[in-house]
Amino acid sequence: MPGFLKTLVVIAGFAVGAAAVALPYLDQIGKVQKKAEVRIGQQYITADVAKDEPTREKGLGGRADLGINDGLLFIFPQAGNYGFWMKGMLIPIDLVWIAGGKIVGFEENMQPPAPGTPDADLKVYYPPQSVDRVLELRAGRVRLLQANIGDPVYVRTLIPTSRILQNPR
Repeated sequence: MPGFLKTLVVIAGFAVGAAAVALPYLDQIGKVQKKAEVRIGQQYITADVAKDEPTREKGLGGRADLGINDGLLFIFPQAGNYGFWMKGMLIPIDLVWIAGGKIVGFEENMQPPAPGTPDADLKVYYPPQSVDRVLELRAGRVRLLQANIGDPVYVRTLIPTSRILQNPR
């Protein structure tokens, strides 16, 4: 095999090996880029971020568990009266309604529907006013936050260069 071809084979082998090692880490970085740290008072929640329609539609549906300091932060392109239901939910949750970086309300201990409940029979929960963000938490976590309406909510990405917190255009 000529020297040039050997070099090419070695380089290709190296590239394939490097890709095999790097891909799992790139996947992990992609997952972290879709997370944010939410601070309410002196407490921190690590939240997945739902800022596009498919992610918002699914929400926490299908999840069998949610850690005490975990959540899902919904980011909407504009403030609105967004309704939430428990379709596909397996666990009870709390909601924190957020507008302009401040808490405007809570919904606590929302229970999953009985299996087979028709969509038309599911209760829809609405915020007390227009909101631009909603934080879903494990049931009971709102009580532990000891937060009040009007308290500020601070959000930052876990990877500073991530643009997930910008509203979609």
